[in-house]
Amino acid sequence: MSKIIPLHRPTEPLEALSTLPGRVRWSTPALARNRALGRALEDAVNGREGVRRVKANHVTGTLLVEFDEEIDVDTVRAWVELALVESRDIEPDTPPSGDRDGFSLLGRLLSSTEPHAELRRRVVATSIADGLAEAVPPLLVGLAANTVTAGSGSLLGRIGFKTAGSRIAALGGIGLGFWALASAVEYAKGRASSELAERVRHDLRVRLYDHIQTLDVAAVESREVGEWLAVVDGDVNQVHAFMRQGADPVVAMVSNVVIVGAAFVVISPAMGLVQLAVIPPLMLSSSVMLKPLRERLVRAKVDGERVTATISGNLGGISTVRGFNAEDREAARVREVSDAQVGSARDANALGSAYVPVLRGIVGTGFVTTLAWGSAKVASGSLTVGSLDTLAFSQLRLMSALARAGTSLENFQRTSAALERIYATLDETATIRDGERALDPARVRGDLVLDDVQFEYQAGHPVLRGLSLRCPAGKVTGIVGATGAGKSTLLRMLPRMYDPQGGRVTLDGVDVREFRLDDLRSSIATVAQQITLFSGTIRDNIAFGRPDASDREVRAAADNAEASRFIAELPDGYDTRIGFGGQTLSGGQRQRLAIARALLAERPILLFDEATSALDHATEAAVQRSLQRATEGRTTLIVAHRLSTVRNADVIYVLDEGRVVESGSHDELVAANGLYANMWRVQIGEGAAAAGAD
Repeated sequence: MSKIIPLHRPTEPLEALSTLPGRVRWSTPALARNRALGRALEDAVNGREGVRRVKANHVTGTLLVEFDEEIDVDTVRAWVELALVESRDIEPDTPPSGDRDGFSLLGRLLSSTEPHAELRRRVVATSIADGLAEAVPPLLVGLAANTVTAGSGSLLGRIGFKTAGSRIAALGGIGLGFWALASAVEYAKGRASSELAERVRHDLRVRLYDHIQTLDVAAVESREVGEWLAVVDGDVNQVHAFMRQGADPVVAMVSNVVIVGAAFVVISPAMGLVQLAVIPPLMLSSSVMLKPLRERLVRAKVDGERVTATISGNLGGISTVRGFNAEDREAARVREVSDAQVGSARDANALGSAYVPVLRGIVGTGFVTTLAWGSAKVASGSLTVGSLDTLAFSQLRLMSALARAGTSLENFQRTSAALERIYATLDETATIRDGERALDPARVRGDLVLDDVQFEYQAGHPVLRGLSLRCPAGKVTGIVGATGAGKSTLLRMLPRMYDPQGGRVTLDGVDVREFRLDDLRSSIATVAQQITLFSGTIRDNIAFGRPDASDREVRAAADNAEASRFIAELPDGYDTRIGFGGQTLSGGQRQRLAIARALLAERPILLFDEATSALDHATEAAVQRSLQRATEGRTTLIVAHRLSTVRNADVIYVLDEGRVVESGSHDELVAANGLYANMWRVQIGEGAAAAGAD
């Protein structure tokens, strides 16, 4: 295949973060905080022949492209670059970066502490007191030197301590009193800061989780679980660590600057003016280094999360990896993303490691000036030894405070990156909104109609093309068709996991978009194609939709789903604990638990998406009998590849390329000798062949 080279290059070159046959992830900084550009790139590149999937991530600024392996990477790069050039005039539809600078983010974080205002005041007060205490030891050193060298002419001597012993005792008492007070202040500060950090972490974690649950299913499923966990866990923990540190380093630096400045003004104003010369270099160094440091830290964080996501995905699918002898290939992929993380972390650490030494070097120049000039003044008799000690030790404490503040600023850059991702997530909005109309599940008849429904996951790739069908209230409707015909998508329209882009879906004559989401979804129980079981007991999983159900009701649901027999054989029966996903159970057992869960929910509409695909024929027949009893009087939709699953449905719709091509009962469709009849003959033939082989 020939390469397509764009006439103009994008202003920011693409950087490949990971490259595998048929799969490349690029760093595209222009994508950051620009959802509109992401959508444009997805649409443009998805339209290319051989491209299977394109996913733009506006939070991390990355673009993932999956394509046929016979297409070389340079060709795909050219397509992406051309799309970037063609989309260069698209305006961001998210807040510009100026709205998300570090201080704006910090302001939002501080506003989130409003519910804990009293605790916040304690943190500020104790931090200021602790910062002032940090600056006191040099004054004590100066006082001690003055007491020893000046004797009765020292400060202590002038205020009434006439003997050397009394002056030393007074000096010891002052020192002990100060350290006791400083220790108490530090304890109070540490306790208050830790408590505020814990509360903020709790608030952010719960707020994020609550918000993510409100986002469109499409938005949640478009990102890997590891990416969400990186925000809810990793980024929130970074904020927690920053909050525990609090404003202490900055307050300590400010306190030391005030104390040092006051000391120079009192002792030697001329030397104080000279020390002001170090301030411009300090500010310039910080402004020059902090912005690129933040950018490098963001890149390192994204790369680190990619490592976590890759490893967690591989461990979750370890059976598949081994089944296809892909251990070496996947190990190479982990090594590749880990190498990328090492490189980005090295770049960030190189600049971060230089930041504090640069600041200390600048302040050290001022310290050497003070030491040399002050020594000359002591030698000439214009400055006392105690005064020089006070100035020198104050500057040493200032250097230490600056180093801590520098580390704090570096940590703030890390926290800013975490806050940006947290608030980018919280600023995401759902396109599927609540309706205003109440719906009482007990009064739902269950008459469902899809009227000229059109839908596509990606622009230019329609899944449903003017689909129209009716599911009569209280009847069983079967949906069949080839893979990709739109069967599962149809089911997801009903509880509004997705909304149609054309046409409408109605329940009892009312557009489902008018109903409150909670009411609508409380009227529907679904057994999905991919079974989700949660960590807990068998009983917990069956009662997931009705936690208050009695043991008798739970057992009745299990009976109806033909699950009670295998549950009785488990070590602890209904109290047997299973891990997330229920991997210790067979596929058929998991499906029967999911069916029991749907039945126990007692909702007027039941949706089954390949609900019996993992069952053997004997178990399927048993489940069919139980479903026939359980679904009586309820509107039931069953999507199936096995036509035997829907054979007894009141009406069956045959889908092909997103449209209804046939409908009727099983006998009517077989007699029509169309697509359904062909599918039926194939399945009967496969069954006969299998029986003959036995």
